[in-house]
Amino acid sequence: MSLVDGMRYPCVVTRCIQGLSSKRFFGAGRESLLWDAGLCRNDSGRTCSSLPWIAGFVVRKVYVDGEMLDINLITLSFQDPRLERHFRNNYSRRYRFQSLMAMKVALALFALFAVLDWLLYPQLVKQLWGIRFCLALPALLAILVLLLGKAYFRYGQQLMVLSLIVANVAVVAMTVVIPAELNDVYVAGLMLVALYGYTVARLRFVWATAGNWFGVIAYNLANIWWGDASHWDLVAGNFFCISTNVMGMVASYSMEYDSRRGFLLQQQLRRERSQLNLVNRRLEKQALTDELTGLANRRCFFERFHEEWRRARREQQYLALVMIDVDHFKDFNDTYGHQAGDACLKQVATVFRQHARRAGDVPARLGGEEFVLLLPDASPRSACEAAEAVRKGVAEMEIHIPQQGLPVGRKISISCGIAAVVPEPELGPESLLAQADKALYQAKEQGRNRVVCRVPEDVVADCPAKAGGGG
Repeated sequence: MSLVDGMRYPCVVTRCIQGLSSKRFFGAGRESLLWDAGLCRNDSGRTCSSLPWIAGFVVRKVYVDGEMLDINLITLSFQDPRLERHFRNNYSRRYRFQSLMAMKVALALFALFAVLDWLLYPQLVKQLWGIRFCLALPALLAILVLLLGKAYFRYGQQLMVLSLIVANVAVVAMTVVIPAELNDVYVAGLMLVALYGYTVARLRFVWATAGNWFGVIAYNLANIWWGDASHWDLVAGNFFCISTNVMGMVASYSMEYDSRRGFLLQQQLRRERSQLNLVNRRLEKQALTDELTGLANRRCFFERFHEEWRRARREQQYLALVMIDVDHFKDFNDTYGHQAGDACLKQVATVFRQHARRAGDVPARLGGEEFVLLLPDASPRSACEAAEAVRKGVAEMEIHIPQQGLPVGRKISISCGIAAVVPEPELGPESLLAQADKALYQAKEQGRNRVVCRVPEDVVADCPAKAGGGG
């Protein structure tokens, strides 16, 4: 919606501005054009008057994804220097191949036109070839060599304009050498140069306009001072040259307009894609994380469990699994309430994270008071030591429940069942899970607050854990 919409206009001109301002700059979508035209409200909310509306045709305010961008309608440049610099770099990279290829083809055609010199003006061929091959072509080849190097990215537009000026000067010089009644063909050469500069060379609008209008001015000055063309010959030549330049300007303006439009939409798409990727990562993390404890959830655990099982089987390494259960948690929950139970589980999860220090270790919550610790490349003994460290950490922890009427410092304990195995082809990951579950059951049967390890030979062995109370 335009800033000037809904306001009163005292004359037809300003109503025309209102009609123009209601058009879309970048078509349908979230982008909208705002003219900074006359009789619009300024920052203080007052209505502007007099002739400042003319400036509205120079600078356009465009809102893309909530961000205001000023665009100069004459130079088609963004007022934000950082955005303009980014666009120019992008433009140079995008059209480098096309620009260089166009210049190579143009040089070949420029040299090929020497045949036309010889066919049409054999008596003037020395002068024409001197201009073409001794003056213009070496300069154009030198510019092409520069453009093929790193200078293209820094001075590409300037060098391309310089090639336009050289070509225009060469053609103008030929029109002066050739008698006026015979030089119509070479006046058409100016139109070919203009066509090249405005379209296939992919020069930006301002540079293409400057280079080609230099040719028109040079044509008039040279023929007035040194040529023998009549006024009517100049009028006819200017009619075609100026018409070609006007149409070329429209084409060049439209092409750069579309390039800038595409650039802005590309930047917006890139931002939205980045935001979408960020949201997807957050959603994926939430889908794989237990909301209460922040540990991996059941889904995440089983995905990692199957991955580590395949890797351990491929590399013939141990894979250890520690099943953990908070002792008498149901009684604790019934006595102190669910909020106290949640606080308890959070603190237990903190201890798990502190002892799962290796990069591949996966502490996870399976549900309720059941936890699991996946230890890749861990022998039964090292898994036993890790589980014992976790058990001691929980036993030494105090559950702080800052609620009135609830005691502070309640002690809890955990029971751990461990299984470790080097995966064999005939075994599946469920076998390791079943062994760890049996070890946990035995730890509970033996009085809780202990660690029991079930080794591959199906022998039950107590790890060096201190058997405490039942919690």
